Amino acid sequence: MESGPARIDSPATLTARRIARAHWAGIAAEFGMLTSDEVNRRVGVRSPPAGCLAAKRQILGVVTRAGRVLYPGFQFDGDTGQVLPLIGQVASIGLKGGWKDRALLHWFCLANVHLGGARPVDRMANPEQVLTAARRDLGR
Repeated sequence: MESGPARIDSPATLTARRIARAHWAGIAAEFGMLTSDEVNRRVGVRSPPAGCLAAKRQILGVVTRAGRVLYPGFQFDGDTGQVLPLIGQVASIGLKGGWKDRALLHWFCLANVHLGGARPVDRMANPEQVLTAARRDLGR
C-alpha cells in the first residue's frame, strides 16, 4: 500500500515552525502551561471545569500535537486562582474578528504598539488599556 508523496516543507515553513515552537516554549517557561486537571484545581470546585470555561471562551487553550489542551497560566489571578475576566472579554473581541485561541494567546504575549510596546499580558492590571488594544488589533 502506497502512502503518497512525502511532504517536503519549504525553508520558510520550517523556520516559521521553529519560531512558533520557541514562542510557545517561552510562554510555558514564563507562565506555565496548565492541564485541565491543574486548571480545575486552581479555580476550585465552585468554578466550572476547564472544559466548560474553554467552551464558553472564558479561558483560552492550545491543542498540542499529542492532542492535549493546555492553558497558559497568565489567565488566572495569582492570589485567588480565579480566571481573569479580561481573558473572556478579549476572547469575545477576537473571536468576533475571526481569531482562533492560539492566535489570541500569541497576541497576549507579543509587544503591542497600542500599549507603548508592552505586551498585553504585562498590562493585565489595566484591563481598559488591554481592551482598547484588543479592539484596535483584533476587532473587525
